[in-house]
Amino acid sequence: MTTPTSLQDADDYQQIHNGIVRLLDTARTETVRSINALMTATYWEIGRRIVEFEQGGESRAAYGAQLIERLSVDLNQRYKRGFSMVNIRQMRMFYLYFQSGSRGFLAPSPHNTLHAGPHRAFH
Repeated sequence: MTTPTSLQDADDYQQIHNGIVRLLDTARTETVRSINALMTATYWEIGRRIVEFEQGGESRAAYGAQLIERLSVDLNQRYKRGFSMVNIRQMRMFYLYFQSGSRGFLAPSPHNTLHAGPHRAFH
């Protein structure tokens, strides 16, 4: 790193440095906020899929506990952590609590949904 040659150069450097630091700090803060929002919507969607699968018939309703256990094993095997049976049950409960979007959580819609691929929403 070179040393500024004059007081003016030092002031100019400090301005650009401080501006870049603010830019990076803002980007990092917004990145974390975006990731948190995306993961919250993802967990809601996981809960929705589990509930809809369970409600697909009486035989499936009885299969609910086994479904959660199997998902826990398979998802932990793939992603290594974060999908204990307790966590998956909580995702299911999260969906049930916020399924209508009336309690402050914005449920996925055509305007705020996650996409599984080009032109395909989670539905």
